[in-house]
Amino acid sequence: MGLASKINLNPLLVLENAIGFIHDLQVIITKKERKTEIIRESRNRLESWLKNRYFDQYRNKKLDLAIVIYLDKNRYRRQDIDNIAKVILDMLKKDKESGRPYLFKDDSQVIRLLIYKIETKKFGRYKTNSLVISFREHDPKKQMILVEQNVL
Repeated sequence: MGLASKINLNPLLVLENAIGFIHDLQVIITKKERKTEIIRESRNRLESWLKNRYFDQYRNKKLDLAIVIYLDKNRYRRQDIDNIAKVILDMLKKDKESGRPYLFKDDSQVIRLLIYKIETKKFGRYKTNSLVISFREHDPKKQMILVEQNVL
């Protein structure tokens, strides 16, 4: 199904005081036999965001990470949140073999992880699945709060 068949109706929820965030119209599939393929495809989709030179100062630091995933009714019921988190963490960490851009060297740098699975609203025949990833430097004094980001 092509991009023309997707539409975003979901609020853009990001981690309060996020350094960076990305929103993408995609779904994370957690089937073991497709995990490698999904990680590769998702890295390709997020590559330009992951290349952000501003992020260089955070790639070795401890991080707070928030993942908001909007899923259609069927996927919402079937997909386990821990499996979604594993795929996304693998997608964002350094891949020693490929040399592709990454957000952090190792997922042990993620000190706190907030993952929120939301059932998306249906809109005709359009796919409304989407993913929002946001992060900030870890600060134990700050709560992990999602805020709605206005998009122009």
